[in-house]
This record gives sequence, C-alpha cells and structure tokens, in this order.
Amino acid sequence: MKAQALNSDLKVELMEIGSMMHKKKLPNSFIAAAVETAFEFEGVYDLMKMWSTETDKKEQDEIVADIQDLVDDCAQKEKIDGTYIRFDDLEGIAKNIRSFKDNLRLVIDQHGGLSHLAQLTGIPQPSLSRLFGSASMPRRNTLLKIAKALNLSQVQIATEWLR
Repeated sequence: MKAQALNSDLKVELMEIGSMMHKKKLPNSFIAAAVETAFEFEGVYDLMKMWSTETDKKEQDEIVADIQDLVDDCAQKEKIDGTYIRFDDLEGIAKNIRSFKDNLRLVIDQHGGLSHLAQLTGIPQPSLSRLFGSASMPRRNTLLKIAKALNLSQVQIATEWLR
C-alpha cells in the first residue's frame, strides 16, 4: 500500500534505521533500496521499524528477507537490462524447482558461496538463505540478479538443469 507523504521526522527515523542496518553490515544497496522504498510504501516502513526493535537475530534476518521481498515487489516498474530468462523457461523451472535450486546452489558454491553472492548482488544473505531453503519459485528479478552477478547466460540459469 502506498504511504502518505512522510513527514521529516519519519524520514529521519528511516535514515537512522538505515544507519543501524549499515552497522549490522547489511549491503548498502539493500539499505538504500529499503529506505527509498519505505519513503513511499508503508509496509516497508513498518518492517524497518520492526527490524529496529527486534532483538532476536533470527527474527531480524526474517524481517530483512521480508523487506527484500517487498522492495522487489515495489520495484517491478523498473526496466531490467542484461540476462534474459524466457517466460516459457520459468514453467520448466517451477516443475523442477528443488533440482533447479540444488544445482544453482552448487554453481553459487563454486563461485564463492552465499556470502560472496550477497556481496555481488546486494541481496541480503538472509534473503538468499530463504530462497534456497524454501520450495517456492524464485522471483524472476532475483534470478536475473544472480545470473548477472555470476555471469551466467539465460541457457545456464534457466534450461541447463531441467534435463
């Protein structure tokens, strides 16, 4: 839901939360996207406030993953350049999601692991961990970021592991 225009006090509060996130070593690109999105979308603002008051590390990581999901949802209007994943390939990936994720994880591990991928993509590690720990279909935008970071072609990321 689009938020009402935030007043100056709330904007400063968001920047302070961003500073807290920076101290916790979250990626700068994630923090910037979260703060910018929270200026416009109330759900991201609410999650950032929750993150700032949460003391349990595991819960904070879950909130970070939720923030990343909302940031991705809100950013759908952006044009994405680079690696192309055909819409038809996504259905094949969905049918073999566990195999696809397992094989993609092997490639990621060969390229330095999830921590390194988090640095390359700006996607927080808790979001990447959630992606590989669930049986859900990854977002197209997430796959594109991974493909671009690891210099994978559409064939490598979308169809190679579906055989």
